[in-house]
Amino acid sequence: MKAKPNMTPAKPKSTKMTRRKNTFPQSLSPFQYVFVTVIFFTLLSGGVSFWISTEDRPSPQQERIFETCNSTWNMGVGAIFGLLSSKAVQDNDDEDGDNE
Repeated sequence: MKAKPNMTPAKPKSTKMTRRKNTFPQSLSPFQYVFVTVIFFTLLSGGVSFWISTEDRPSPQQERIFETCNSTWNMGVGAIFGLLSSKAVQDNDDEDGDNE
């Protein structure tokens, strides 16, 4: 008698075959929303500040916009570093709490 070959189904190689079609992707966390918003406004104000700085003779209104955008750029860079450092400390605290 011949032995019957093993007829078990093959496991899928990618998760695309096993993933449900009607599942929604995960939404961003509140931290990620704040971080993306801060980055957007920081880059926008930095770009406007750079653009106005290339003008030969800016008007008084352009000078005020430049000062405002320059201040916003400086605050945004500080906020980005602050958010990143708080996230790093929070993640580090979470790891320490798991070990107890």
